[in-house]
Amino acid sequence: MYSLAKQLAGRMKAIMEIESEIAEAERNQQGEEFVRDLEQKRSDLIKTFTRYELLVVTTVMEVGQSERGYRHYFDSSDVELIYLPIELNEHELMKKYSHFLVHKTKQELADGIEYHTLVSSFLKEGMEILKL
Repeated sequence: MYSLAKQLAGRMKAIMEIESEIAEAERNQQGEEFVRDLEQKRSDLIKTFTRYELLVVTTVMEVGQSERGYRHYFDSSDVELIYLPIELNEHELMKKYSHFLVHKTKQELADGIEYHTLVSSFLKEGMEILKL
């Protein structure tokens, strides 16, 4: 599973790039049609993944979400990232976080990536933790 994650690193980065383009387009108010085109581009890219590849991408996201600590502040929307010590190796992390995902269908995995609001940040953290 980890070796496939290494192979998919470029495609995961492509998803993050499209996510960045969408965020920038929304910030710059470049129009709904332009944003929809970018969202369709992201959707088309996600549809090219097999179920197992989607499982791996989702696992990388789960690692990024769960292996870091987050401090939320009540008086602002700021979130501080806390770098916790990681005791498991890359293979063990992939196994740990894919355990319950194996029961999901291809569509459920794809929807989880496509409609999640923090895909880029979780993928980025997961890829950093897993050294992809």
